[in-house]
Amino acid sequence: MKAGSLDRRISIQRKSLTQSPSGEPLEAWSNVALRRAASMWPVRGDERFSSPEKVAGEQIEFRIRYSSDVAVLTPLDRIIHPALSEAEALDPGHVIPERSIHDVLAVHEINRREGLKIITSRRADVTT
Repeated sequence: MKAGSLDRRISIQRKSLTQSPSGEPLEAWSNVALRRAASMWPVRGDERFSSPEKVAGEQIEFRIRYSSDVAVLTPLDRIIHPALSEAEALDPGHVIPERSIHDVLAVHEINRREGLKIITSRRADVTT
């Protein structure tokens, strides 16, 4: 992978379950990679009516260099673009805008451990 094509910065997060003091399961996101260099390519977009709302979505492909910390990405992970700063990543009260969250749909290895192609979905709901 050429460094010049990796012109975006992304954060990769993994979902984990924790428990509140009362024992209730809570969903939490931990950082796998912060400010990872990536390329970004639109795959497709669509818009449709679903029940009482209009739903728009798009698929985006991110490409990153292969490394052991991201080799096990799964559809339980998500990508934040633009990437979180270190201060935002450490702040538990920081709210990530919905438009920045990309859910991982599939992960494919490029060549032999050269890189990863990550297909994601970003959804924007607009009520009518």
